[in-house]
Amino acid sequence: MLACAGVTTNGVRPESVFAVRPTVRHERLDDEVIAIDLESGAYFALDDVAAVCWSILAAGGTATAAVEATVAGFDVAPEAARRDVEEFVGELIRVGLLAPVDGPSERAALPAMPRQSHAYKPPAIERFDDLEELLVLDPIHEVDEAGWPATPVDT
Repeated sequence: MLACAGVTTNGVRPESVFAVRPTVRHERLDDEVIAIDLESGAYFALDDVAAVCWSILAAGGTATAAVEATVAGFDVAPEAARRDVEEFVGELIRVGLLAPVDGPSERAALPAMPRQSHAYKPPAIERFDDLEELLVLDPIHEVDEAGWPATPVDT
């Protein structure tokens, strides 16, 4: 296999910046993130390590920043964390929750991630499609051009 310097096996560059896709709404609740893709109707649960990584990536952080937070917050070797986080980022892109951003990003301050008491397990995405039909067919999606739910206005 031919490898390129600075590129992971799934094509994710460690210093790449990502953006949450415009059709995705997300919220962090303690140690879990819930994300809904309003276009597909699928919703996703990310917990523990996945929630830490998502919080950093969604705030404009890099895969490297997510790896560093994972190593600082959980009992895991840096190489294992790097491999797991890079695979996770590739999966977030594949399922359509994140998209790479071209060029540097004007990112907000990254959230502080306290040391976790949970045992380390590689970050993973749980996908649920049981509300897909309800979300896609819900007439409230057609309220106005802003859509629903309304995204907070950037300040």
